[in-house]
Amino acid sequence: MQSKLLYGLYNTTDYVNIARDLSRVNSKNEEITTRDGHVYGYLVDVKITGSNVGAYCAPNSWKMRNSFRKFHAYRDLMFENAGIEGNEKGKYGKTMRPYLDAGHQNGTEAVCETLDSTPTLVKFNKGEWSYTQLATTPIYADGPRPSLTTEPWADTFPIHICELNVADIPSDDVTSGTYKSVGMIHSYNLDRMEVVTPSTDQTLSGPSNPLAQLRLTGNQAGGAVLDIAEDQELELTPYDALDAGDSIQTVSAGFGASTSSFPTIRFSAFVPAGMLRVITAGTAAVPIAMEVTVLGKILCKDMA
Repeated sequence: MQSKLLYGLYNTTDYVNIARDLSRVNSKNEEITTRDGHVYGYLVDVKITGSNVGAYCAPNSWKMRNSFRKFHAYRDLMFENAGIEGNEKGKYGKTMRPYLDAGHQNGTEAVCETLDSTPTLVKFNKGEWSYTQLATTPIYADGPRPSLTTEPWADTFPIHICELNVADIPSDDVTSGTYKSVGMIHSYNLDRMEVVTPSTDQTLSGPSNPLAQLRLTGNQAGGAVLDIAEDQELELTPYDALDAGDSIQTVSAGFGASTSSFPTIRFSAFVPAGMLRVITAGTAAVPIAMEVTVLGKILCKDMA
């Protein structure tokens, strides 16, 4: 397998899709999930010449991995309910291809490049890499579809891993709204049962708890121990539990700063779903060269 991918970065922000470009240079479809929805990641070595750089990817969190599983299962159910089975999904449509974040769909994707013997720049930009589309019917609060609503009967949208859902028509008390793009982790958070922290009237207390008191024999600090236990019961999650909180953000995959003495930046990263958002000082006149060497493809759950 050809494992080195060379890019020219022509913008301050470029999106890199490793799976797509491996497909193009190896003439073989690269799937970023298993057929039952477990997401892969790529262990890569990145080399960039002549610029400061920051690279960002999806977090390898349990929320990210579970969002892939859930969306994969519901996508299969969507097709099944429409009577579409097996090869009717298309040869290359059996697994999902999401965008990285809300800006990816309308952003600029870097294209894998090479030089021929002329030398002339050749871009690996042939072939079709379509991103996943889903379709639903907007939900109405009660009764039939309101006659004055501007919402269509069907809503079709792409999906992105990180950041918020992007509404086309925001939800209100009447309908669930429609979407320009749907955030996988954000929607997974909204679909989950919320974490519930006990209130003060639900925590254990002192002498009124005989089972706790049985273990206090000889311990003169029993009251203090119970105070500690009550505080621990009221402790919140050690991470942001908000549906639209930290869990939906991209995370750093690598950062470097070049100098005149050492003009090459190099770092290694594990990239879930094979997509990076790369921030550089590249321009159309002075592009930045970036080489990505794929060292391995591993299930994200095995890197947790």
